Amino acid sequence: MIIPTAGGELGILPGHMSLIAKVAEGEIRVSSEGKTQSFTVIGGFMEVLNDSVSVLADHAVRSEEIESQKAEESRKRAEALLREKRSGREFAHIEKDLRKAVVELKISQKYRKKR
Repeated sequence: MIIPTAGGELGILPGHMSLIAKVAEGEIRVSSEGKTQSFTVIGGFMEVLNDSVSVLADHAVRSEEIESQKAEESRKRAEALLREKRSGREFAHIEKDLRKAVVELKISQKYRKKR
């Protein structure tokens, strides 16, 4: 498993030491039995304990299920809203939506090229 953390990408193999880490925006890649699954993730926490990995994410979606058009519309909407004057709380929420859309677009483009 490769997972984005606040300190960079972290590789987890069988027998990995126990740890808890903050999950960053990006792609989680899980390889098992010769197959790799990809997930887009936005924030959260992960724990490695007794050869098991648990991820509690703020947002996660299988990378092949990303709707590029919907993500692009979300990006444009968030960018337009950020140009308007907003309260700190509204700004933070819109900025999070923008980051989510940008990460989804980046990862969907990566997998679209592989097909």
